[in-house]
Amino acid sequence: MAKCISNLNSLYIFVILVSFIELQSTQVGASCSKIMGRCSSQDCAAQCRNYPGTDGGSYYCNYFDFCTCVFDKAPPKVDGERPCSMVLQLCDATCDSNCCKSKCATINKNYVNPSGDCIQTFGYPYCICSYDE
Repeated sequence: MAKCISNLNSLYIFVILVSFIELQSTQVGASCSKIMGRCSSQDCAAQCRNYPGTDGGSYYCNYFDFCTCVFDKAPPKVDGERPCSMVLQLCDATCDSNCCKSKCATINKNYVNPSGDCIQTFGYPYCICSYDE
């Protein structure tokens, strides 16, 4: 029983560490990240490399399988949609819409007009932050 608890604690620590590293890599060295859908349903590298209005970008697939492009400058706004976005975590009893808004507002002081909300997508409610470059 103690070994199972220890393994579970190790898993939690690993997930938190990966999430932290992922957020830090998004904040440093690039000014805009953009969620592009699921990694498993597209060629994420090509999608980011060929995104209109940019000079191409790097990408990563996060823990939740979201393809996220990272650009040196924000892509143009389309239909009033904010150009930059990222997934922070799942929304649940420990972090609801108010928690999501608060986390997004303070995630990085360099983000312009950050806002967040719990958005139902791909079957789950995710805390998604949007911001301007």
